[in-house]
Amino acid sequence: MNSPSEQFPDRTMALVISALGGEGGGVLAGWIVSAAEIENYPVQSTSIPGVAQRTGATTYYVEFFPVTHDRLDGKLPVMAMYQTPGNMDMVICSELMEAGRALENGMVSPDRTTLIASTHRSYSILERSAMGDELFEGDDVLKAGEELSKRSILFDMERLCQQTGTMINAVMLGVIAGSGELPIKPESFEQAIEKGGVAVKPNIIGFRTGLAYIRGELQLEDKPEETSRWGRRASMDDLLAAAGRDFPPEAAPIIMEGVRRVTDYQSTAYGSAYLARMAAVLDADKT
Repeated sequence: MNSPSEQFPDRTMALVISALGGEGGGVLAGWIVSAAEIENYPVQSTSIPGVAQRTGATTYYVEFFPVTHDRLDGKLPVMAMYQTPGNMDMVICSELMEAGRALENGMVSPDRTTLIASTHRSYSILERSAMGDELFEGDDVLKAGEELSKRSILFDMERLCQQTGTMINAVMLGVIAGSGELPIKPESFEQAIEKGGVAVKPNIIGFRTGLAYIRGELQLEDKPEETSRWGRRASMDDLLAAAGRDFPPEAAPIIMEGVRRVTDYQSTAYGSAYLARMAAVLDADKT
């Protein structure tokens, strides 16, 4: 393929996106493909959509050759249909445990891979249904991501979305563009969003948000403290005291046990929501 006067890269660029159902991973892959086409690069993508729930393995693979068609003079590179360990230039994950899965599968390598992942958690069915505390250790995944990748970009993208009212796939596209790891101009990514025609205005805002963050032009706001009708950062003791105080003696022991169970299952915020619902039932009974 190479002429005596011009040397081309010896390999394509490979990216894999791992997202949860409903987060727009397929749309994100489509934007990347479209941006590569706008740059006139040979590109293809394949996917394993999985199922639209937390346990589904939803992955999208994109591969392109960073040389324009006119320079290739009609020749085309041979590209793979599926991601393979050790051959990924970029691994993009919308949630921390998805990054863990990519690391476990060997998709991230220290000599080649840029790992981009959100550090927020979407708890799996296994974690939620366990009788005790069976949450996976996020710190271990963060440490592995930093040690096993050539470059890691890890932060809470969900909080950035909440801060700006945007979708995570658009924010991730901005982070990808701002990373500088791909030979695709930010303007081409914006054109790809416009060409896709799906929620163009908010997706452009999300893209620019991710781009601004990675360039250091935007900071994450402090996470707001957990609040409830029983005060800021209600503890288990606060909730149990409220259950004993606000409910009739006949119902209070049952309500208190409910508080213990739902708080153990999720958090004190979930316990607060449970108490609020029980209070609504009590109010309805009084009328």
